[in-house]
Amino acid sequence: MAHKDDEYTKDGKKIDWIPPRKNAPNYYKHYFVNDGVTGYKMPEPTMDDIRCEMQLQAIGDWAPLDIKIEKGLFHQELKQFDDKWVPYLRRQGVTNDREGLLLVGAEGDSVGDSLSMPEVRKRLGEKPGERILEKDLCYPTEAYHKLTALHPIFNTFDKLGRCMLVKLNKGGWFPPHRDSPYLSRDCFRIVGFLSDNCGHQGFQWVHDYRPVNIEPMRLYYADTRKTHRTAAWDDGLIHLVMNIPKTWENVLKVLSITEHH
Repeated sequence: MAHKDDEYTKDGKKIDWIPPRKNAPNYYKHYFVNDGVTGYKMPEPTMDDIRCEMQLQAIGDWAPLDIKIEKGLFHQELKQFDDKWVPYLRRQGVTNDREGLLLVGAEGDSVGDSLSMPEVRKRLGEKPGERILEKDLCYPTEAYHKLTALHPIFNTFDKLGRCMLVKLNKGGWFPPHRDSPYLSRDCFRIVGFLSDNCGHQGFQWVHDYRPVNIEPMRLYYADTRKTHRTAAWDDGLIHLVMNIPKTWENVLKVLSITEHH
């Protein structure tokens, strides 16, 4: 029998369990047929998709940005959300100590909603032939406004897609996966590591089958179309995940804040 703490979040909301994923995405069917479930058909890559992806490729797979988050201010501001962290993508039958705080999501979302796309799609639903995209989840939450230490990177862009803080505790992990590996993806990713224990002693991010070096409080452009995974053997490992709408303007903005540009 499940313990009450395994069924409810810290603020009393019942956890919306997600069934384990049975099959990996079939991109051939997504494009030439549909996904066999929603009737969704992957869009044809446009010339703008292609030029954006070619320019992003020139940045690299894992590129440090000029912007660092002010550590003292961030951790001071984050204390007001100590009791707001919620389980991140709880899958039935899987033990994984991950929590999240939503920064940008669906209209009306609180800090405990829309943390992962499977949860979003289950909660909001999708009409046949439609797909909720990362860029559609563009409404700031309370945490977005109150965590002013993050505003230097937030304010770089006119509009953001889904953004969140993810906290891994000892034993928390993300399995090897790719995020939107097709040319017509709607967003690209910026990540940041906002705790001192994010080095190899307590945390590992393996990108394209190679571990990467991480500087605390530094932001990175990460080509998450490439296979990546994470693992934590310490508590309280916090990282920022930002989905940036893939426009030519935003690509050039990222290029302009890349170290050694």
